[in-house]
Amino acid sequence: MGYALAEAGFTVVTGGYRGVMEAASHGAKEAGGTTIGITTDYFAARNLKANPYVDNEIMVPAYADRLVKLITISDGYVIMRGGSGTLSELFFSWEQVKNGSLPLRPIVLYGSHWKRIIDFLAEELTDELSFSSHLNLLHYANRPEEVVALLEKSLKRQRGL
Repeated sequence: MGYALAEAGFTVVTGGYRGVMEAASHGAKEAGGTTIGITTDYFAARNLKANPYVDNEIMVPAYADRLVKLITISDGYVIMRGGSGTLSELFFSWEQVKNGSLPLRPIVLYGSHWKRIIDFLAEELTDELSFSSHLNLLHYANRPEEVVALLEKSLKRQRGL
């Protein structure tokens, strides 16, 4: 994913640590791209360091600051498979775009599992009407080139190109 994004000219911004974040940063560097990692003092105090593929590390004091920084410096979001941190990033960015706290930005959910998760939540949440009325802000992709195409199309539309 990082390779495809960097090859298309995107800077890859991640949480800066291991796993999918490191893989995306590594791919971006292999494609000659630029990477940014948003890290925290909290993890640094526990000897967790940014992955070696991060060009520009931005360290913030706390996890909540990291979440805000991740979504405010990005022009779009690619949500990969992950854990509770991934879910918090998805729902925080979606809520901020939904309520107008952030300008309209593409949110691309990568992988077939996301559709099942979102459909389940739309059916089960008590605020189903509000939730369902904003499903159009989410895009789904199963291949890196689909992600790039969705991001490029959304960003051109938002910029009036």
